[in-house]
Amino acid sequence: MNDSVSSQVKILIVGYRKFSELITAVIPEFAEQADITIVESLAHGNTEYHSLVARLEPDVVASAGSNAAYLANTLTQPVISQAVTDTDIIEALAKARRIASRIHLFSYQPERSLPSRLVENLPGLIDAELIHHNYSTSDEANEKLQLVMAEEAPEVIVGPSFTCHEAEKQGVATILVYSKDSARDMLRKCIDIARQQQGQLLPTGLSSSAEFVIRSDTMTAIARLAQTYAQSNGAVLIQGESGTGKEHIAKEIHHRGPFSEGPMVAVNCGSIPDELFESELFGHVEGAFTSARRGGRIGLIEQANGGTLYLDEVGEMPFSQQVKLLRVLQEKRVRPLGSNREVPVDFKLIAATNRDLMTAVNDGQFREDLYYRLNVFSLHIPPLRERIEDIAAIAGYYLADYGRKYGVEQSAKTVLPQVKKRFSAYGWPGNVRELQNFVERIVVNLAARPDRELSDEFIAGILPELQRNNAIRPTNSLREQEEASIRQAMQTFNGDKARVAESLGISTTTLWRRLRRMQQNNDNPINQISSGN
Repeated sequence: MNDSVSSQVKILIVGYRKFSELITAVIPEFAEQADITIVESLAHGNTEYHSLVARLEPDVVASAGSNAAYLANTLTQPVISQAVTDTDIIEALAKARRIASRIHLFSYQPERSLPSRLVENLPGLIDAELIHHNYSTSDEANEKLQLVMAEEAPEVIVGPSFTCHEAEKQGVATILVYSKDSARDMLRKCIDIARQQQGQLLPTGLSSSAEFVIRSDTMTAIARLAQTYAQSNGAVLIQGESGTGKEHIAKEIHHRGPFSEGPMVAVNCGSIPDELFESELFGHVEGAFTSARRGGRIGLIEQANGGTLYLDEVGEMPFSQQVKLLRVLQEKRVRPLGSNREVPVDFKLIAATNRDLMTAVNDGQFREDLYYRLNVFSLHIPPLRERIEDIAAIAGYYLADYGRKYGVEQSAKTVLPQVKKRFSAYGWPGNVRELQNFVERIVVNLAARPDRELSDEFIAGILPELQRNNAIRPTNSLREQEEASIRQAMQTFNGDKARVAESLGISTTTLWRRLRRMQQNNDNPINQISSGN
């Protein structure tokens, strides 16, 4: 058996008519990665899915809408639901509008969940009369369809496969709400999760970076936005707590954009001393100042020409230097120190910060004109504690990765179930970076004692942080979230600033600046904050 076949995962698709046809159309793209079986069925209590799963032995099951919800409550295997994106809805409605100006939209909405903001605002966005029907079960969808058919003669219906099939039987034109792009995303997610179950975890999803693993709908939507923003020359501002993966998103944008052939030059704005800022960013000619390098130096901005300039921790940039950067961004020209020549530059600009820059603008700590220059497109990366679905997936990836690195035989499939519940309950003040550190600590300890069982006592000994209440309450701003993370990290590491900075993914210089800011804002002495009191 060749490697491509032996590494295939098994996926069972439970679908109905149009949905099955949609999946069938994209299956050839995944032929080397997955063995995909489609079963035509409407999920309900009359079908014995346990025996079906026992016979086919899939690694993962996939469906959509109320079908997926029913299967998730019935089966023990992972069940993946095909998402309906805002783009799917808009494109389906645009097709329906060509048929009629009065459109009936049927959409799945889980019980006790809030309606889609897009659907709520659609009547004001499209040139059509939209009648929206939401449902939580297939029976409810069928009842609402029958009521529509009894009350009027609808010309076009947008909805899931079963609703479309029933409407077509009565001569009504229909548009399936799902798209091929969403089907591809679902299959990628299925493959990733199946490999996680097998301990392989060879990411295939939206990311070209093996370390950027996502499972949650929130991060999937952000990844799609990042792909869209990558196609434009406009600047992108990425905001989120330290360790949430802002640099990974920046790399994705760079690799998928028109400047991908050029370099990606990262600048840590919080670690450059004020007096060296211009020399580092703009470069200098020989003799420009006393300690100038012989032969001069090409600045970081000029190095990014034709590629991407990534301004990390842009909120830490000294206020006095912000206008100098703004001038370069406006004019797309840079003049090295001591030179009378200007060098034209063209690059994709990505900035990242764990501060709320709008608050910084209002506080007079960040220039408003620079903020709007950076914030053409905006991405907010939620903390790990707000996307629990990603925790096990990321942990599984690093368990497999470090397992190979340190020669630990226990696979992700073996270790992950023993730590999954604890990890899901933890607050993750250091986000993904802290999770990565935890996993490496586990694997290294297992490498040192391969005969040791992964008992509660063993885990408590190597991960004492899990024994504490580290859940961070929701706050009103990124700055408050940042300060809460710093305080908790200070407690965890008993005021050891080097370890705190490492866990939060910032430099010790930046940590000192933030501690001073916290002291000024809260009237707490530095030594009190440092000791975690």
